[in-house]
Order: sequence, then C-alpha cells, then structure tokens
Amino acid sequence: MNTNIIGSGLKLLFLSAVALPSFAVASGVFLQKAPPLTVEQAPQFPENLARYHFGADVKALPAGNSATKLELSSNGEDRNTSEAALLCDDPTTGYQLPAGRSSILVSLANIENIASVSFLNDGAKGHLAIAISNANVPADSPEWHAVDSRTLGDGAVAVKVGPGEAKYVRLSFDIVGPGRIADFGVFATPAVSDFTMPRPRKVSFESGSVGFALINYSFTDLHVHARALYASSGDLKAANRMIDDQPGSTYLFAAGDSAPTAVIDLGRECTLSRISAIYAPAPGTVEFYVLNTLPANAEASDQSQVRQISNVIQRVDLPSSIKLSDESLATLRPVGSVVSTGKGRAAVDFPETKGRYLMLKWHPASVQGEAFSVAQVAAFGPSHRGQNAQDAGRGEQSADATGGKEIADGKSILDNKDIPREGPGEAEAPAEGPPPSLPGVPPFTFIPQAPPEVGPVSR
Repeated sequence: MNTNIIGSGLKLLFLSAVALPSFAVASGVFLQKAPPLTVEQAPQFPENLARYHFGADVKALPAGNSATKLELSSNGEDRNTSEAALLCDDPTTGYQLPAGRSSILVSLANIENIASVSFLNDGAKGHLAIAISNANVPADSPEWHAVDSRTLGDGAVAVKVGPGEAKYVRLSFDIVGPGRIADFGVFATPAVSDFTMPRPRKVSFESGSVGFALINYSFTDLHVHARALYASSGDLKAANRMIDDQPGSTYLFAAGDSAPTAVIDLGRECTLSRISAIYAPAPGTVEFYVLNTLPANAEASDQSQVRQISNVIQRVDLPSSIKLSDESLATLRPVGSVVSTGKGRAAVDFPETKGRYLMLKWHPASVQGEAFSVAQVAAFGPSHRGQNAQDAGRGEQSADATGGKEIADGKSILDNKDIPREGPGEAEAPAEGPPPSLPGVPPFTFIPQAPPEVGPVSR
C-alpha cells in the first residue's frame, strides 16, 4: 500500500511559506472574505467516518476506559486516558498510549469504502501496524488485511489504506516511549455527495460523561453548515482547511502577519460553551470570540463566477472585506483567551453564549518572517440527552430545544397513537404501521454559475 507521512506534523506548521500578501495592518486587522467552496475542491475534504455521531465505536485492548471517564483538555493540558476521545470532535482531547503492546479497534457503522487513516502523535515512540477487515474476527484471523507497518513519527501521521472496503480498523502499537494521540480519523473516499446529501448525525447520547456528551459533535462541521469566512492573510481558497477535521491539513497565514485572525461562519445561530484549536506550536496568545453579527466597517461583496457548493442557510450579501480598527476590537469581548507555551493547542470553556460567528485572533510571540498556521478549530455546545439528533437535511429541526443542534426524529403525525379514530369503531386486520415519512430537503444545493454561451458569428 502507498503511504504518506506528513513529516514531523505540527513541527512543520511554523515553517517559512511562499511569500503571500499580508492583510494584517499596523493598526487593527484587515480581513478578506474567503471564496465559496467549489465542486472542484470537494475531493480535498473527505468525511471522517470514525465519529460517534456516525455510529462508530472504539475499544482499547487489552484494557480500556469507558466514555464515563473521559476528561476534557484544559488550556493546553490533556490528561485523558479514555479511548472514547479518539471518536469525538475535539482535536485537543487525546488518548494516552500505554507502554508496551496494545491495540485500538475502531468499528464503523457500516462497511465503507475508506481511503486513509490519520492522527496526531504527540511524543509517543514505538511501532505501529494497521489492519482492516469487514468482520469482527479474532486478531489472528486471515480475514485481517495488513495495510501498513511503520515506526511512529512525531506530529501528523497519514496512512493511505485504500480505496478499499472495511468496517473494522485495528491499530496495533508497541510503545517504548510515552505519548498521546489525538484528532483521529478514518476517512471515506471523497465524494461531492458528502456535501449535497450529508450523512445523518446523532449528536446527543445517553451514556458517557458530561464532557463526552459535549465534544461528540462540533458545530464547525464543513460538510453541513460551517464555512471559513474571513482571514487576515494567506491563500483564502484554502481557508476551509481550518475546519476539515484532517490533522495533516493546515491553513498558512502570510509570513509577517503579526495578528493572524480568522472568522468562521457556523451557518446559523448556535449556543456554544467550548472552543478548541490546534495551531503552530509557538509561544504567544490566542483570543476566542463568539459573535452574533459580523463587525461593521465592511465593503460590498463580490460574487464568484464558479460552480459552488452553496449553503442555502448562509447569506449571499456578505462583505468582501472587513476593517477592524483598534477601537472596534476593543468593543469586542472574548469568551476566553489562552497563553500558549508552545504546545500548539488550546481550549476554553465559558458560560453558554449564543452566536453564529467564531473569531480567533492569535498573537505569536515572534513573527520573524515565519508563516503561522492553523490545523483545526472546533466549537461545542450543551448536549440535551435523550434526543436523537440528525443532520438538518434528513428531517425537521428544533434549534431552540437543543441549543442549536439539529433534531430529526423521523416521526410524523401518523405516529401519534392518541389521536382518536373518525367514525364508528370497527375491527381491522393487524397493520404494518405507518409508512416512513419522506426525507427533508437537503441543506445544500448546487448553484452552477457559468458565463453565457456565445453562438457563432455569421460572416
């Protein structure tokens, strides 16, 4: 199998980049709008199937810790020992690999056509072997197909395992030096349908700790509503790398940007209580904001003449640029800030706050011609237990009742057994039950935009 290791992972995130125009200014911040996500870009963003909200599960062998013991990371510290974190959406909460031989068994909801496996390795030293299977068979069964074997490297590790079908993915470790892994993913072979017909998501759970219930689903879900909207510098076409759930995919701000800033549109108002981010491991500070509206001082927007994967919930009249003066920034109140010592990760918890936009503003301690980079941004809100949440495209929504999380219970009025019959009662044969309701309108639609065709000119 072909493999691809992103050498040294996050250590490379702070390397010099190709010179790009910087939009940071001496006073305040100048933000430029990112272009819409296009059909051509869709293959760059495969869907991570190794998530509880897709029905996946994980087990650590020979011994593991249940989701009830999951501990959230705080600021840059992470002491979690529950393997459940690997299938949650928080990239800052990882899993401490035990010394010696152990394995992680990930079971997907269905047999899927998978392409790659990736994760972030923070300090663990030893050996890794990966195998896949369509059935849950003993470890020595010939039905396990070995797809990779390697010495663990530090940082982001990406292994190509397909395209091929599998339901079970086994990672076997032989660890000689302690460390943690995080931001785990098993990625499907990318398809445009991941955006146009998103898979249903379950985002509320009965079991597990409060922390587990909180981080099992991030509102920065690129395949549903969220989009990277503005950035202070860098290649704006790549801005969605900040929310693509791929540990080796990063967004580079321009070299010399003294205050790298990004704005993310969640697609609708959400109730949030936690934000986390993975970025270049350099000293400095990061500030987190939750905004109901975009800041003022905006210019008119330009519309792209390309085929777009459009979010019908997003506004189309967004400004093309935003100038934030020091005075404007002073009126914005962050929900939290973190002083980074060089670990390259931060998470803040705060009282429930409603907003549609996230703004993250970094202040690197040094900007000596180096390009600052961001790997992942995630945002979480309170979970309401006892409810099965699905993607907005698969049924009715109730944002108010769930703190912004979509609900689609699949029920219709025919499911109400308390409705009295019309007319006299009569005996009837056993019925098969009400027919299933039709699926709702998908949350995305294609909006092809192309120049008009010009016919031949007669001479």
